[in-house]
Amino acid sequence: MAHPEPTTAERRASWTELFFDLVAVAGIGQLTHLLHRGPSWGEFGLYVLLYLAFWVVWACVTVYSNVAGDQARTALVFGCMFGLGVMMAAVAGVPDEHANAFAAMYVVVRIASSSAWGRGQLVVDWPIAQMGPGILPWIVSLWVPAPWKFVLWGVGLAIDLWIMFAVDAESYLTEAQRRMTARLRRDRRGRDRRGRAARGPATRLTALRADPAHLGERLGQYLIIVLGEGVISVIAAVSAEEWTVAVGVIGAGAFLSLIALWALTLNYGFVPRMMSAAPSTTDLSRHRVMADHCALSGAVATVAAGLGLVAAHPSGHLPAGVGWVLGGGAAAFFLVCGMGGVPSAGARWLLRWPLPCLVLALVLGWAAPHLGAVWLVLGVMVLLGAAVLSEVVRVRGTGERTAAP
Repeated sequence: MAHPEPTTAERRASWTELFFDLVAVAGIGQLTHLLHRGPSWGEFGLYVLLYLAFWVVWACVTVYSNVAGDQARTALVFGCMFGLGVMMAAVAGVPDEHANAFAAMYVVVRIASSSAWGRGQLVVDWPIAQMGPGILPWIVSLWVPAPWKFVLWGVGLAIDLWIMFAVDAESYLTEAQRRMTARLRRDRRGRDRRGRAARGPATRLTALRADPAHLGERLGQYLIIVLGEGVISVIAAVSAEEWTVAVGVIGAGAFLSLIALWALTLNYGFVPRMMSAAPSTTDLSRHRVMADHCALSGAVATVAAGLGLVAAHPSGHLPAGVGWVLGGGAAAFFLVCGMGGVPSAGARWLLRWPLPCLVLALVLGWAAPHLGAVWLVLGVMVLLGAAVLSEVVRVRGTGERTAAP
């Protein structure tokens, strides 16, 4: 099977790719609308579904531009960007009148991004680029009322996630080549029976693979834009309140929490591991990198949204749902960080800070209505700050290098 020749030239994210990332993350920022009322479990479940939909679309287009490189079609990227814009505009009307518009545009963008690959090309690092059974439940949902409509969305995303992270790349490539060879043999036999000449040997598939360094830059870029959206949401909430001591403490605590998230993701955690990946990184680890990014960016986005929501309730009773958005989001962040660090640091590393911080974050989420906004934000800030301090001590002790700016 043919493989594209590797290149030693360093690739950087283009202006088009940066523009696309900004629009995609702005879509995730729109999802905060679903959480403003102190979300129920159903509303939070819908938030997760829509987040996954935005992330899958972003990832499909990101992998396309990564693999295609200079040959990437700008018109296709901008077309998908427009589709994301329609999905963003529809969020405020979900789960009511705009749900079908969201689903229809999701299907259109997924089909458009999958059509970019030429015949005989196989993207082994991103199977759903050309395996689209997860789109079918979304199409069916256009004729199904809520809440079953959203159940179908969840089924479609579950299928895509299973394909994305469970399908072995080499087995996928071998099976695709076997099916192509069998089909061409049948075609040749059919031409022979009709007395027509064969058209040459069987075509071989071209295996397309991602550029790890460039992909790492895009993944980190996405995360830092998510953090920027968090800063914007906190500023918007604080600016709408009367500036009291409580508001000032919440604003400062939220800002320091976002800085700690930056340090734990971009200096000591996920991004340094990805940016240091060699070009020989296995396909399985690339699948895991994408899985980690999906979970980590979702957790960071939820913590950022929670900080903005809590900042909008500086005094008085804090809705339980808002407390769980921040406390639960922080717990999810610590869980993802912990699981991501186990392969290199060992299971005992979980006891250093991921597991204790996870448990305490859940306690904060549960106790949020009794603690109030100020103490909840300060509690999350302390947990994140303690994790950063632990990583600083560890890195100094081991001589490990942090991420380059």
